[in-house]
Amino acid sequence: MVIGMLPMALGLGDGGEQNAPLGRAVIGGLLFGTMSTLLFVPVVFAAVHGWLKRREAHTAAMAPVSAN
Repeated sequence: MVIGMLPMALGLGDGGEQNAPLGRAVIGGLLFGTMSTLLFVPVVFAAVHGWLKRREAHTAAMAPVSAN
């Protein structure tokens, strides 16, 4: 998608100077969205996973021991 938007961002062709800012904005948005997803999703997953493990360990430690 980014490569397909390069001619628009470079302002090639008739009326290209009018569409160039839009092409740059689209490319910037795609790159920012992709990079933030590649970084944000794993970090949030790891944080939630660690929180659930700590919660599970805490709950297991607090559970009463049965006297069978």
